[in-house]
Amino acid sequence: MSASSITKAVFIATLIAVVSFRPAHGDGLSASEEDRRAAAALNAEGDSAYRAGRFDKALKAYMNAYPNYPNAHAYLMAGDTYWRAVLAAHTPQSLSSAPDSCAITNKFFAEDAQRSLDQHYRPGLSLAAREVKDSKGPTTLRERSIKSAACLTTIQAKYAALPKTACVDLREVSACLGEPLRP
Repeated sequence: MSASSITKAVFIATLIAVVSFRPAHGDGLSASEEDRRAAAALNAEGDSAYRAGRFDKALKAYMNAYPNYPNAHAYLMAGDTYWRAVLAAHTPQSLSSAPDSCAITNKFFAEDAQRSLDQHYRPGLSLAAREVKDSKGPTTLRERSIKSAACLTTIQAKYAALPKTACVDLREVSACLGEPLRP
């Protein structure tokens, strides 16, 4: 097993532990009200930046909400926001139909897509499933994220089988995300 495989395995195990076993806060295993408020404030900051198209700032806010109070909104919005930031960094060239334009090669794409699924979508969907059990039913964010994650999984598998020199068609990623969410 390589050092990077071990590092990835340790990170994923830690992430699962964080999501599964909420950290001890003051009175045992439940998050404190202060933690919930901090996460809510970071989610609101992320939502505001997302609506303004400042995806890098939104991503940081959502990811900073994770340790305060792991919640589906933060994880799922981080997944969507990450890919919108990638697209924004490579637009307009990335969505050009010109056959010779290649904004991103597959050198890291397949691994990056897998990491995004593992770090954002899967924990977020797991948390959303818990929230659905405790509330009124599925949310628009959850339903949209299920579709995006399935689409990104298909794209990830496609590029994992292609050479590292292949050009990634970012229009596929854009199609998986659809129109921006309305957080």
